[in-house]
Amino acid sequence: MSIKLSVHNGVGTATLNRPESLNSLTSKVLTEWNAGIRELADNPEVRAIVVTGAGRAFSAGMDLKTPFDEGDEKPWGTETNPASRLSKSLTYGVELIRSLARVNQPTIAAVNGHTVGAGMSIAAACDIRLAAPEAVFSAPFVRLGITGGDLGLSWFLPRIIGLPKATDMILNAREYTAEQALEMGLVTSIDDDVVTAAQQMGEHIGSFEPYGVTMSKKLLAASSTASLEAQLDAEITAQSLGFFTDPVQQLMQQRDA
Repeated sequence: MSIKLSVHNGVGTATLNRPESLNSLTSKVLTEWNAGIRELADNPEVRAIVVTGAGRAFSAGMDLKTPFDEGDEKPWGTETNPASRLSKSLTYGVELIRSLARVNQPTIAAVNGHTVGAGMSIAAACDIRLAAPEAVFSAPFVRLGITGGDLGLSWFLPRIIGLPKATDMILNAREYTAEQALEMGLVTSIDDDVVTAAQQMGEHIGSFEPYGVTMSKKLLAASSTASLEAQLDAEITAQSLGFFTDPVQQLMQQRDA
């Protein structure tokens, strides 16, 4: 398996474990990573999920030495038309992004080194991004003759750094250092031991009532496309239910004592 999973103090960590290829990606790798994320998400002990890479890269993006649609045993393996096979493999690969966006737990990308192309898309799909000092963020898509619409990046990136900066980065195939990424808001901190920092953040968030964390994540995610009226209605519903969580009930009991 290309993914290594661990759980410590309520934080699940999914590590892309292909250091020999700088954690490069094929559709088969993406489906394995998706299965790992789903396994962590279904674990009741896991209150936050950290995503990182083994070795000196988060992910170098698409594997240039192996066909992206490798895996004759996979659902796309029976396709004889090359275009259909590639399209079907991409459809399955994209499920990782859907999982990162949908899981109840907050997701934290610990960007430990180079994150290129699709690797950057995965980092962008996480709720929070932390960077090591040596991290590099690269979007070479148009230089390679493909689009910057890769694994959701054209949706996530404008929401993280704004449309003008996202457009500049994609169309100019730019590469940013950790310091530049911090300055533009692509990451929220630079940490010498980024995986430990992500673990500590996960433990901190995990110490809170899960309902409040999950619903806050969902409300924030919906805010960019919801109208004010719809957002206010969603907040009322979520907050009303929140008053019946154990921490709030304990506060009420202390007040009434």
